[in-house]
Amino acid sequence: MFENLVDLSFQRTGKQAFGFYLAYLFLFALISGICGGLFGAITGHSDFATGVRVGQMTAIILCLSLAIVIVIQKKQMSFKVIVLVLLSGALAVFIGALGGLIPIAFLTKLGKNT
Repeated sequence: MFENLVDLSFQRTGKQAFGFYLAYLFLFALISGICGGLFGAITGHSDFATGVRVGQMTAIILCLSLAIVIVIQKKQMSFKVIVLVLLSGALAVFIGALGGLIPIAFLTKLGKNT
C-alpha cells in the first residue's frame, strides 16, 4: 500500500497524487516542526515567530529538493516541468509546504521518460 509513496518515479492517478500530497504535507510539517524546535533549543530563540521562520525555510528546501528529485527520477526535462519546479519553490516561499506541494503533486502524475 505504501510502497509507491516513496517511489518517486511512479506515475500516479489523481487520487494517488492527492494521497501523496497529504502524506508529504504531514511529513514536511513534522520535519519543519522538529527543525524549528531544534533551532530554538540550540540558539535559545524559542519564540513562536522564530519557529515559524525556521519551519518555512525548511519547507522551501524540502519542496524544492523533492521536486528536483522527482524530475531526476522521471527523467523529465521540459519547460512545463521547470515551471512546476520553480512554482513549487515560489509557493513554498509564500504558503509553505501547503502550497509548495501542489505543483509537486502534479509532477507525480507525469510518466517516466525513457
